Amino acid sequence: MTNSQVQDSQSGEQSDATPSLANEVDGLSTARISTSHQMTGRPAIRPAGSGRVAERVVDEIVAYIDSNGLMTGDKLPPERVFIELFGVGRSSLREALRVLSTVGVIDVRHGDGMYVAAQAAAKEATPKAIFDATEQNALRNLVETRLGIELAATTAATVRGTDEDFDTLQRMLDEQEHMLGVDPDFAWEPLGFELAVVEMSGNSWLYEVEMMLRDSWLALSSGLRSSVGRHQEWLTEHRAILASMRSRNVTQVQRLVMAHLSLERFEEDLESRSPRAKNKSRRSTGR
Repeated sequence: MTNSQVQDSQSGEQSDATPSLANEVDGLSTARISTSHQMTGRPAIRPAGSGRVAERVVDEIVAYIDSNGLMTGDKLPPERVFIELFGVGRSSLREALRVLSTVGVIDVRHGDGMYVAAQAAAKEATPKAIFDATEQNALRNLVETRLGIELAATTAATVRGTDEDFDTLQRMLDEQEHMLGVDPDFAWEPLGFELAVVEMSGNSWLYEVEMMLRDSWLALSSGLRSSVGRHQEWLTEHRAILASMRSRNVTQVQRLVMAHLSLERFEEDLESRSPRAKNKSRRSTGR
């Protein structure tokens, strides 16, 4: 056997033993797509052009609910069953579960399990709904990442910043307050204050990451950004952060930054956008 034949043989054995990485990442296995269509009898709800694993799992869980005739209130199998059934990792499954929970298809009860929240919602799930839920997950990721970056940046800027630096920040906030007074709906350039603070820190790596986060914020839909935009509150919080930076109170600065980037506040705003919240509002108002 020649060297090339040996290499071909070894390559073939490795291919047989290890699933294609592309299939795992993209979730475009022909067999799985075929199975999903047979189970549901309708086109997959995956957004066009998308091949993320979590989005495939969303399709397959919806198909599982449909093919097994599960109704509202029925309990779903535990995570480990879906991991084995769909051949995915825990992180991909949990992302899919979060999407389905956001659009009102399932109800995740911590310590109890997962239940079908609305069987009709599973049938009516649309690419738009999936996109919205995935976008909201992106916002959560953005907030969590900002927390780490901005804690480091404000800590460094509090120690290294000069009076001139703090005065520059003060003028920025005064201008924003003036604009809000003229137009209550005024929205300043995203992360302008935060980028100025990161620049004060003198850490170019933090600045590059914060710029990426700013671009990620701008990539979100204007509707989502508007729904979580609390500019008057943010302005007040920025002023408190700046005052603590001037006094070189690092501990206070860190506490204020953590409160400013409260994921709980963003979750409340996201919940107000969810289909379940809107349906509850309609029922309570009789509309």
